[in-house]
Amino acid sequence: MKIDRIEIRYLQASLDRPFGWSQQWIGARSIIVMKVTTDNGVVGWGETYGSGDSVPGIAAVAKMAIGEDAAGISKIWHKLQRATYQSHVFASAPALAMSAIDTALHDIAGKSAGRPVSEVLGGRLRDSVPVYATGLYYVDDYALAPHLEEATGYAEQGFTGMKMKVGALPLRDDAARIRATREAIGPDIRLMFDANESYDAATALSFAHMVADQDLSWFEEPCASRDDAANKMVQERSPIPIAGGESLATRWEFAPRLATRVFDIIQPDVCSVGGIAEMHRVGVMAQAHGVKINPHYWGTGISLAAALHAMAVQPINQIGQTDLPYQNESVLEFDQTPHPIREKLTQPFAQSESRVPVPTQSGLGIEVDESTVERFAVGEPAIVTA
Repeated sequence: MKIDRIEIRYLQASLDRPFGWSQQWIGARSIIVMKVTTDNGVVGWGETYGSGDSVPGIAAVAKMAIGEDAAGISKIWHKLQRATYQSHVFASAPALAMSAIDTALHDIAGKSAGRPVSEVLGGRLRDSVPVYATGLYYVDDYALAPHLEEATGYAEQGFTGMKMKVGALPLRDDAARIRATREAIGPDIRLMFDANESYDAATALSFAHMVADQDLSWFEEPCASRDDAANKMVQERSPIPIAGGESLATRWEFAPRLATRVFDIIQPDVCSVGGIAEMHRVGVMAQAHGVKINPHYWGTGISLAAALHAMAVQPINQIGQTDLPYQNESVLEFDQTPHPIREKLTQPFAQSESRVPVPTQSGLGIEVDESTVERFAVGEPAIVTA
């Protein structure tokens, strides 16, 4: 079963209502999807991040997989890693391509075996994965009322945790938003906040101390992702656990941060870390270092399914009588922000009691609506064949 054809499309959709975080406001959502087809007609799907300009580079890396045995997932991954090592595999096209290809090949492996990806990975440890709601971005010129309405809505839906944005406003204003959110949702729901790399270390620490009395589960990306000195300073002195790593790629970028505990919680993203298998490797490394792993997710049903399978085989952090989300069981980000592509590309995923079932159908366990791909595609596809 050889890899015969790879098709890569950049998709983009406008939003009816822009939203923002510390760095910018956006009026559109986008994703890159990859369709891998074998010579006997089995199709696997993967996805990654980037722009339309990223597609040619991803296609150039993907071409090295053409003609390979689709079952040789690890062999192909390391072939691409080796070929792009000196061009800095940890960034841009190589890591993005490897992430999408790995996910697609796991989809193919599962479909070929008639088994879900989590079983191909060795057997799931849980049938559902705990999730928290990500939303609570800035909207309507930073208005607080819609923010609080959104937060109480997540609580009413049964989410046991949610994450909000900070970093675009003066510290006192963002601190007031956190206090208002905590008051609105009550004391029993987990609350996290994400600065999206907006602070220097001193400012981040000032802010952490301003809101330390609000029972916050973590402070995400306080400083620039690769500024280890700043993040380590915050990690050592913050009264709130520090999380980060969504933009890091492969075990080699995570390894030194795990060894020196730059973050209390790491957040790899299956779309950029290197795919399903690499997320699992990083997760096992995190467990060995006593660092929590609560992955990042901001894609469509393709990468959500991939992340669910990866987390289904993630061992708990510390062994006890009970698996407890946030305490010793990893929680997965569950994006609730508007995303027209996500809403149409695959069947929707629903949570119940803040958990999402791991798909049990073969492969990723999803059906991709190719008419949605065509509807939101920008530009011509990059098609790679022999």
